Formats: sequence, C-alpha cells, structure tokens
Amino acid sequence: MSHSILSPEFKLMLSCCRVKPCSREFEHRAEALGASIDEEVFLALLIRHRVFPIVYFNLKEESLISDGLKDKLKQLAAANQLQALQSRHMQFRLQKELARKEYKGFFLKGVILSEQYYGDAGLRHVMDIDCWVEERAIGSTTEWLYEEGYVSVPNIQQLNTKQIDFIKRIDHDLQFLTDKPGLPKVIELHWKLRGPLGGFNLQPDAPMNEVDHFLYLCTHGTEHGWFRMKWLFDLPQIMDLVSFDWDAVRERAMALDCLDHLEITMMVLQEFLNEPIPNAILSRLQPHQYYRHLMYIRQAIAAESTFNDNNVNRLAYLQYMLLLSRRRFNWPLVLKYLTSHQDWKLLPLPKQLFFLYFPLRPFLVLWRRIFRRK
Repeated sequence: MSHSILSPEFKLMLSCCRVKPCSREFEHRAEALGASIDEEVFLALLIRHRVFPIVYFNLKEESLISDGLKDKLKQLAAANQLQALQSRHMQFRLQKELARKEYKGFFLKGVILSEQYYGDAGLRHVMDIDCWVEERAIGSTTEWLYEEGYVSVPNIQQLNTKQIDFIKRIDHDLQFLTDKPGLPKVIELHWKLRGPLGGFNLQPDAPMNEVDHFLYLCTHGTEHGWFRMKWLFDLPQIMDLVSFDWDAVRERAMALDCLDHLEITMMVLQEFLNEPIPNAILSRLQPHQYYRHLMYIRQAIAAESTFNDNNVNRLAYLQYMLLLSRRRFNWPLVLKYLTSHQDWKLLPLPKQLFFLYFPLRPFLVLWRRIFRRK
C-alpha cells in the first residue's frame, strides 16, 4: 500500500512546508482544501512523515479544517514541544561533559537546526539527538550515557574487541536508548558523519558552516531516499534565510564528493515542493543519470510502511544504496548485511571464531524467524 503523492491530503501536507509560506504554497493549500480531504488519512500522513508540528502551525487558524483534527494536532505539537525542551537540556549537559573532558563534538540536525532556521525548537519533530564526537571520545561518552540510564544497541559492554572493531568498520554511529522519564528516548553517537557509501568526505573538528551543513542535510536525506518529508521541509527554511552562492555550493559539493546528492536533492525539491533549481546547478544537471534514484525515492516517500520493515523493502534499499556507492564493490556495505549483533547475541562465539558468523548467517536468520513464529 502507498499514499498517493497526487492526493489532496498529500498536496495539503506539502503546502505547509514553510514557516513563512509563499504565494505558491497558499495557492496549493487552497486547491487541496477545495477538494475532499479525508482527515484520518491526512493525520496518518503527518505522523508518517513527522511533520505535524509545522503543519499545525500553518493550519491552526484554517476554517476548513475540523476542530477535532486541530485538537489532535495541538496535542501532538504540545507533546513535541516538551520533547524539544528535554532534548535541549540533554544537549546542554552532554556538551558540558564533552567540554569537561576536552573532547571535540557538536550536534547534527535536531533542536539546534529548528531554533536556527524554524525560529522555534518545537516546530520541527523531535525524535532523537544526533551528536558527532571525535573517535577517542566514544568510550568515555558511552560510559557517561550508561550512567545516565541509557543502553547502547548493541550493548558494547557485552561485545568483544573483534565485534567492536567490526562495528567501527561498517558503521558510523551507535544508538543509545532509554525509558527513563524526562530524558530523550534516543541518542545517536557518531564518530563519522556518514556511513560506508562514501560521499560527503568532510573530516570535521568543529560545527559545520552553512554550506557544509546544507550539503550534509542533502547527503543525509538522499542516502535515506528522502523517506520522510520532515527532512525535505528543513531545506526551504534554510534557503529562505541563507543567500547561497550556488556556484560556490556546487564547487564545495564537488570537493566533498557529494555533487550527486546535491543534484538529486534539487530535483526532489523541484518535484515535491516546486522549488526552482538554481541555474548554477540546473545548467550542468543531467537528469537521466538519476532516473533509477528518483524512482526509488518516489516509492519510498509514498510508502505507508516504516523504513525497511520487510525483506522486499530492505532489498530495494540495498539496491538504491549501491546506486549511491562510490565503490564498484562496496565491501563494508556488504559486510553490514552478512552479520549483525542479533547473530552475536543468539550465538556467542569467542573473538577468535568471529569469521564463522558469515557462513552461519542464513541459519541464524532462519532460526530467529522460526523462534519468533513460535
């Protein structure tokens, strides 16, 4: 099943992409509201794409939206404001801990992006905290998060050195979860900005400037197939406030090896939000190069399901990632699919026998599926 990207509900959602809408957004909003809106479908779309805070901000005075829907959106937006406050407080404490240990680190996306470009920490959906730290800070920061009540996935306290080295090789972050009241539910600790695909080869030692930050968001969204409109909605807020020299942006994208991510992003912005592609990019753009990329992105955006929730979706995403990969044969990406911490938990092996996880992978996956059915 999928949400039609031509439906009035989808068009109404897209018309709320800006904190300060322009004339074309108002026109598209009036057109969508002039059609028959299924408010249950519309609400499901907003939750699926995690854009209900900014949509409520745009529609809270709209007379053609029912009071019932406005109340639901108001409750969701209020809960998001609370999460934004919790996230901001944790970021302050985490930054203080990094400074105390004299570690380099800064935050990605999240409430800082919302405060800077939306003008309100709660207007962007709050899900997790993404923090980049220099690699030598990982161990100490992990211990601090454990003391705060978080547990990493996988739990590195239960892993041997071979497994930890494998994670560092094939991944770029570690996820920490908690159910402790008053704390953000998820923190992702990054030691690299991007994963094994290559591209955006920035080696940071300080928060990114506006151009690098914009290109980082383009790369992040493109690598995830722009699965959520939340990520795409960030870009108009930035472009409305920053007067980019698009020739310089394109040159910087070439230097960071992410020109394809920038060009794909511009095409997605044009298709979904009617943003004109800057001439500095359009004049050298070859759209046919990205036909397969855009086919996947359209399917990902329209999907009702959660990200990679079944084998068909996972295979499609793997094929899409291979399109973006800088290597003809991406060994780290392949390794990521050949074993996992779930295998290690199911069958603990000494580090000397780690290599056995690769041939055992099919049997371990089958065993987990049989066990889940039972």
